[in-house]
Amino acid sequence: MSATATATGLDLWPQDLEPKGQPSPSAILRQQGYRLGERTDQVVYGEVESLHENREFRHTLVLTASYLKLRQPIVAVKHKLSPYPADVWSMNDRGDTVEARQVRDAEQLREFLREVFKYPTTIDLIQSLLAQTRDLDADAE
Repeated sequence: MSATATATGLDLWPQDLEPKGQPSPSAILRQQGYRLGERTDQVVYGEVESLHENREFRHTLVLTASYLKLRQPIVAVKHKLSPYPADVWSMNDRGDTVEARQVRDAEQLREFLREVFKYPTTIDLIQSLLAQTRDLDADAE
């Protein structure tokens, strides 16, 4: 370990702090939230809310429609300090669990998300938010 002098003092942190291996659940959720925003011109996008408690992380993907001031959680992931294995579950509009499973790696998490994103209720929600937002835009003209 080397100590580097900076304007504010010595840097005592190890050189290699970057994680190794596959992407974390929170990174995958953030990426998918961003992709949804791209697909809908930021009318509906996904935000990730993260909590850390008792050495466990919980990340929730929340569909957000800012114009409508609406936020709806659709999927959550819980894991220890190591990102995998992780418990993952989808939620309905009341916050009840629809489907749950444990994933061993990033690819299994992606496969679960593909399934959740194809649910008719997920698609209906996004389409409804888009339609209501477009209605708001039409009223402004």
